[in-house]
Amino acid sequence: MTERGAPSDPGTRGDLNVADRVVDKIAGRAALGVSGVVASGSGLDKVVGRKLPRVTTTTRGAQTKVDLDIAVEWPLSAAEVAAAVRGAVSDAVTEYAGLTVTAVDVAVTRFEAARSGTRRRVK
Repeated sequence: MTERGAPSDPGTRGDLNVADRVVDKIAGRAALGVSGVVASGSGLDKVVGRKLPRVTTTTRGAQTKVDLDIAVEWPLSAAEVAAAVRGAVSDAVTEYAGLTVTAVDVAVTRFEAARSGTRRRVK
């Protein structure tokens, strides 16, 4: 305490630990917010862990590394979408988790056909 009864600066009273799972969620949502990234995976894919985007983070102290596997809408450029994902994920993790992002590695593992707003029905 700085004065009698006055609390010290809140920023000096403790630590903030952000779990890797939380960083995974932030990164995944940021990736899905990029134009050209699509959520991919059927019911079985979700059960066995093949749903995209798939995110793995490694956090040491205040630094984190993010690995992403994404699906890109066909016929967009994988390189351009991956670059946009790197920037969006780095910005989101820094803003929301307060961590320094050392690397964002993006792997485009699938292309998906553009989805139209209409669904075909069997007659």
